Amino acid sequence: MVTLPRQCVLWGCLLTAVHLGQCNTCTDKQYVFNGQCCDLCQPGMRLVNHCTDVTKTQCLLCNSGEYMNTWNRESRCYQHTHCESNEGLQVEKEGTSDTDTICACKKGLHCTSKECRRCVLHTSCGPGFGVKQMATGTDDTVCEPCPAGFFSNESSTFEKCHPWTRFAAPDASPTGHSPRDGRPHHRLRALVFLHQKGDQGTRG
Repeated sequence: MVTLPRQCVLWGCLLTAVHLGQCNTCTDKQYVFNGQCCDLCQPGMRLVNHCTDVTKTQCLLCNSGEYMNTWNRESRCYQHTHCESNEGLQVEKEGTSDTDTICACKKGLHCTSKECRRCVLHTSCGPGFGVKQMATGTDDTVCEPCPAGFFSNESSTFEKCHPWTRFAAPDASPTGHSPRDGRPHHRLRALVFLHQKGDQGTRG
């Protein structure tokens, strides 16, 4: 068994403590490489070369169409998201060197998922149903059955159920869907008016 001199043991402990101390003093914007605390590349840039005893970390700006949104040690930047027009998407906000492109659905469409990679048409509420909540770019239309005393005789993405008038058609269905839509019968009132006028002419 080889016994090391006490002086060598002490120096070894000291060097180990110094080495660990170096690692423990790195900040949250640094990383350890070959025992050195190297600076991370800032958002909008990528890593080219790690730091050394005599040089700092070398970083490079992301190319056009790329971005990096965090402090990093990545060798490549991320590609900007492409807003696919054939999927109903359009650019809401252009990407930069440190932000991704933001896509949104075109008018009359909404996303099919949280990631919003595809858009579809808003649902229309059919006859007998009204719009409870209008669709947005992220959520579909919410429909509800027309309650008693209300009606809807058309498909719509924005119309609510309408209240019946006092001239409501007697054959209105319980669901609120009336073939005559429950509006005042102007034709009937016109016939009554003409009849009354004819009686006055006869008397004259």
